[in-house]
Amino acid sequence: MRRRLPMALLGLLVWVLAGCSTATSAAPAPPGTPGASQADITFSQQMVPHHQQSIQVANLASERSASEFVKAIAAKIIKAESAEVQTMTGWLQSWNAAALPAAGHAGHSMPGMITSGQVAALENLTGAEFDRAWLPLMAEHLRNGVSMAKTVLSSGEHAETKALAQEIVENQTAAIDEITARIS
Repeated sequence: MRRRLPMALLGLLVWVLAGCSTATSAAPAPPGTPGASQADITFSQQMVPHHQQSIQVANLASERSASEFVKAIAAKIIKAESAEVQTMTGWLQSWNAAALPAAGHAGHSMPGMITSGQVAALENLTGAEFDRAWLPLMAEHLRNGVSMAKTVLSSGEHAETKALAQEIVENQTAAIDEITARIS
């Protein structure tokens, strides 16, 4: 019996250490929630600055637009994407995954982002000129977001991420359709 106890303890120690060595870079999701894959983490890391830039550009519309339509679309974008940024930031924190820089800085070089030159051009416009530049630029930006969401739908594992991605596809496609109808 004396020999069995140390062997059992040694076996338990090996089992515990083996479990620790197989951990991924992301922390496990809360109990009862499937964990996040690298695709889920990458989606949130990229979508947060993408949404932050959408909010930045939508805020310009609320200040510079002459069109009630543009102001209304911008307000919808700000409301929806602000909430989604909070959700994804929370996931990244729970997964111990780093967030990417905010859109106002290095984020402009990330694929799917509006360039700093395009933002600067918008900042120099008002009224109908602003609206004519803003609408196609925002439509393209939203298309890139839809593309990112479709990617995680096919490769992600985290149920909540996939549900959010589906909402993004539906909501942003509807916004793109509204914008496209205005500029056609």
